[in-house]
Amino acid sequence: MTEPTTIPLNRLAPWDGNVRRTGIHDGIEELAASIAAHGLLQSLVVRKGKRGKYEIIAGQRRYLALSKLVDDRTIAKDFPVPCIVAEDNVDASELSLAENVVRAPMHPADQFEAFRSLIDDGATVAEVAARFGVAESLIAKRMKLGKLSPVILDAYRRDEIGLDEAQAFAVSDDHDAQERVFANLPDWNRQAHTIRRLLTEQEVSTDDRRVRFVSVDAYRAAGGTIRQDLFCEDGTGYIEDVALLDRLVNDKLKASAADVSSEGWLWTEIATELDHQALAQFSRGYPEQADLSDDDQARLDALSEEYDSLVDDDDANADRLAEIDEQITALQAMTTTWPAGTLAIAGAIVSLGYNGELRIERGLVRKQDIPADTEAGEAHVVGEQASKPSGFSDRLVEDLTAEKSAAIGAALAGNPDVALAAVVHTLLLDLAYPGSTEQTCLRLRVSPPMLKASIAKPDSSKGLAALAAAKDRLGDHLPGNPHDLWSWCLARSTTELLDLLAFAAGSAVDTVKRKVDRAGSSRLTHGNRLAEAMKLDMTACYTATAAGYFTRVSRAEILAAIDEAKGGHGPALDKLKKSELAVRAEHLLAGTGWIPEPLRIAPVDVTADTDDHTG
Repeated sequence: MTEPTTIPLNRLAPWDGNVRRTGIHDGIEELAASIAAHGLLQSLVVRKGKRGKYEIIAGQRRYLALSKLVDDRTIAKDFPVPCIVAEDNVDASELSLAENVVRAPMHPADQFEAFRSLIDDGATVAEVAARFGVAESLIAKRMKLGKLSPVILDAYRRDEIGLDEAQAFAVSDDHDAQERVFANLPDWNRQAHTIRRLLTEQEVSTDDRRVRFVSVDAYRAAGGTIRQDLFCEDGTGYIEDVALLDRLVNDKLKASAADVSSEGWLWTEIATELDHQALAQFSRGYPEQADLSDDDQARLDALSEEYDSLVDDDDANADRLAEIDEQITALQAMTTTWPAGTLAIAGAIVSLGYNGELRIERGLVRKQDIPADTEAGEAHVVGEQASKPSGFSDRLVEDLTAEKSAAIGAALAGNPDVALAAVVHTLLLDLAYPGSTEQTCLRLRVSPPMLKASIAKPDSSKGLAALAAAKDRLGDHLPGNPHDLWSWCLARSTTELLDLLAFAAGSAVDTVKRKVDRAGSSRLTHGNRLAEAMKLDMTACYTATAAGYFTRVSRAEILAAIDEAKGGHGPALDKLKKSELAVRAEHLLAGTGWIPEPLRIAPVDVTADTDDHTG
């Protein structure tokens, strides 16, 4: 090698023997911006070529960046480039290989801290972004990561966590909280979504139903601020003024309650939370069905036809669709009326729905408001206790009604058509009319398991989506009043009732294996037999993804899955970080039909005994 010298840029030329051929042009704009801001920090290595040119052995990307600066008219064509001229006896290929192989890239954690230091020393985000030729948003993200607790950054450097997990820790600026969560999480459970949940469990996400109810725009218009999670693609942030949010929710509920109160109810209340237990304290009244006038019906038909014609048009006017939908809703509301007797004794509760929509429960009757002489049919009130016939003791009434129950049961056992209607009626009351189980004399219950709580990504579950769609279709056909459901069921054909029974049964399936369940549980075994009977293909129902599965198991499990599905794996996969391996596994296994072992339908030995009869 010779001493460093300078050579005009227009006398330099790429060497066709350079060993680096892939990704040569990647990041050239950023490199050019850095050279423009900081100068050329490393000399090029060249050798003498033909016609007075010098061939570049090491520094090809720096040369391309300088050429871009010439094209941008930032530097002249003859810009003096610091170079080292290699001697004739130097092996150029070996030197090029050393240039690209031996050097170690800067660890991202060191980059994060370096960018943070630049900002701390007085540089603005815009200045740093310009000097390094990257977007300001990227600088902001690197600064955020540079402010992580040293404990978290060290864990990232040691590959104890991946970049996704480091980004999840950045959701909080509290170093103590970051370190506490890191210390308490086992090695196998350091998923990004778990870290975010633990660090924000006392905060209100912009996905919260209260935020959806009042809207982010309304919260900001009232002076509220939001702390954004820079690393969430969906723009998730966190409410910084929860008291303001709760006040806006309360004000909006009060305004809606005032509108509902004007309908003539005895009382109207608001509640942020309203569950089945709260509703169970009330009896219910139900509206009566009313026919639209000929003119209103014609208008409804015309609006429905227009809506159907527009909704399939990609260029449809969204405002017109919303206007039609509002008009249709108003007309449909005219088909139900509340009897004066029900309005006189019932009330309404205005609350938040599950997804942040306005929920109004009308026709709720407090026990103290049911007149002693009110018949259920008059006000459509259900739930009041039948009075005991005069002259009969409680014991005698119990005796006689037990006889009646036995007689009805015996007759029903011999009448499968009516029995089918009775079973479907009872199960639908549980599923479609919460709090109305007193409408049936059958002691049957359907208790749908809370599957959403057990599924990490319920929104992407094909099974949950299919059950929800089936329930929506069912709701379009059921009568609005559970009092009318029995007559409706009797009018259905056997085929229709069997379809409804299948839906009710499907809603009650519970094959969730919980901590208390043994592997040989009779309930879980029956789940396999049920799936076998239907020839269920679980590979069509579930796809293993990085977020839903691979980031939640160990590296060994990920590689085992790849080996099982693909017959082995290359050594390059062993060098990937776990977060990178999870994403790679998702792509490799896509379309293979591979599913985790707990999802597989295990063949059942029907002759095998099990001592677990508890289910």
